[in-house]
Amino acid sequence: MKFNKNIVTVLVVTLISVGLLAGWIGMFKADTNDTIYSLVVNTPQKQTSNQNQPVKMKFGIWESKTDIEFWTEKVKEYSALKPNVTVEVETIPDNSGQYLKVRLTANDLPDLFYLKPGHLPIYKNSLLSLNQLQATSRNKYPAEIEGETLGLPLISFSEYVYYRPSIFEEVGVSVPQTLGQFMDVLNQIKLHGKYIPIAIGGKDDWTFYPFIEFGPPIFAKEENYLANISNELKPFGEGSAFGKAAAMLKTIAENKLAGPNALEIGFDQAKQLFQSREAAMIALGQWYYSDHVAIVSNDEDIGAFALPWRETTKEPLLSVTMPDQYMAINKNSKNKEEAIQFLEWVFSPEVYQAFINNSQSSSTLTDVQSILPFFNEENKEHPFVPFMYSALDEKFVRVKNAAQYDEKKLAQEIFAGESVAGIQNKMNENWSKAVQYVQHN
Repeated sequence: MKFNKNIVTVLVVTLISVGLLAGWIGMFKADTNDTIYSLVVNTPQKQTSNQNQPVKMKFGIWESKTDIEFWTEKVKEYSALKPNVTVEVETIPDNSGQYLKVRLTANDLPDLFYLKPGHLPIYKNSLLSLNQLQATSRNKYPAEIEGETLGLPLISFSEYVYYRPSIFEEVGVSVPQTLGQFMDVLNQIKLHGKYIPIAIGGKDDWTFYPFIEFGPPIFAKEENYLANISNELKPFGEGSAFGKAAAMLKTIAENKLAGPNALEIGFDQAKQLFQSREAAMIALGQWYYSDHVAIVSNDEDIGAFALPWRETTKEPLLSVTMPDQYMAINKNSKNKEEAIQFLEWVFSPEVYQAFINNSQSSSTLTDVQSILPFFNEENKEHPFVPFMYSALDEKFVRVKNAAQYDEKKLAQEIFAGESVAGIQNKMNENWSKAVQYVQHN
């Protein structure tokens, strides 16, 4: 069969044009969907056969106003990119793990959810391995248990004591450099008579964590403090790191340095005391700053320093710095493949940069840098050495559960009048039995 040369020429030109047009369309689509960040190309799990099938996922996050507002709006962008997918931001009312334990028992965990590092071993049998994800290879602190990556932290943060510089100036005190000076500042503010020295929402037991959870590891100067005490029979005795932190809390309680009714108010009320300048200080993580600015509308009268867990200035000034808000995927989810793609999207540079800037936390990704003008300035004025506290130790979790050890509830007991010595004796007895039980089971 013979072809006219002109017809052949037209066909060739047409084919080239179609190819160029297809390439241009592909480039346009790639550019438009850049925020999906390689959801299809780099995700090893196979796609669902019907990509138009409606998918509804639940994304469980802690009751943090900043995170709730951010993700509630942000997931709409994901649905715009993938119209068949709806992501419901579900509030987890506590970050102690109790609420999710009930959901775990009922086999009703969200598709994706936040976890504390110490809770990962508890849920490990219900979590999907994230070993092959691109987000895992870019994360500085992936949580690995028995060779499987089970969680990726969204944030890293340091601990601070936030303070009101105007109140410090009015009272005539300066930022303390040792624990003794810190206690002196609390007492001087109380004697001044106008302000609560430090706000603690003791009705919510978790608010004691900066003192009773993070104090002992720094006193011991052991980043693997939890792993170490899981091998000790009596780690809570006289002169122990726990005993020192507990004694400090006892002094605060007995002298009403957190106000007359610290056990009767919750976290929200404690925040309000600080934000309304009724309290001079509040001890919280880096994550609190954005919440404060959202309420007060500025950062004109707020400063931050590391709680000085040291006896002399010759010792290094340490502040707990740790990854947190581990993103985990429910391996029993009906939407595992979509959950994987959503998690990759969360950690994509564009989306993650927006999140980390909004939360004012430190980045956990190797290729995304945090923009933290407030903390850069405060850290320059009040420098400290980051103390990389390791909260992920499976044996500790087993011993802790067997001993029924809850340091935050113990802090509540101290504030309620229990003696530190009595608590230490009780905990040493329970802990010794728990260590021996775990060793033989």
